[in-house]
Amino acid sequence: MAMSLLIRLATPADAAAVARLNADFNDVQTAVEEMAARIARCTVTERIFLAEIDGLAVGFLSLWLFPTVCAPDPYAEVAELFVEEAYRRRGIGRALLEAAIEEARLEGASAIKLNTGFRNTAAQRLYFALGFHNLALHLARSTTTQEPIL
Repeated sequence: MAMSLLIRLATPADAAAVARLNADFNDVQTAVEEMAARIARCTVTERIFLAEIDGLAVGFLSLWLFPTVCAPDPYAEVAELFVEEAYRRRGIGRALLEAAIEEARLEGASAIKLNTGFRNTAAQRLYFALGFHNLALHLARSTTTQEPIL
């Protein structure tokens, strides 16, 4: 049976699906009303793409887009990318990334960046296949301790 995949921008009406997917991905519980408010508040600088199969949300991507002082073009970064485990390896992550790349291009960004874990080799293969390359070492720390962020 062929799946019917739809990639689209999320709206506040999709808050329940985005909250569920984000909880699965980041283990962050967010009330639906709060997620709806965040989606509405962030539309200028962040786009949330949903991947739906036959109407069921099975993945999402968060794309940051904003102007910067130090560059003439807007900055674009894939901040989050998640596909439910049961739906992986079906081209859904690729479709989400392709939609984000096109949106960044349409918004005037000359490049798009993303970060991933050193051990996330499956995601790295996808990113390299789509033309991403190693740019730098990305470092992070807590603002309250000097413990590493994992």
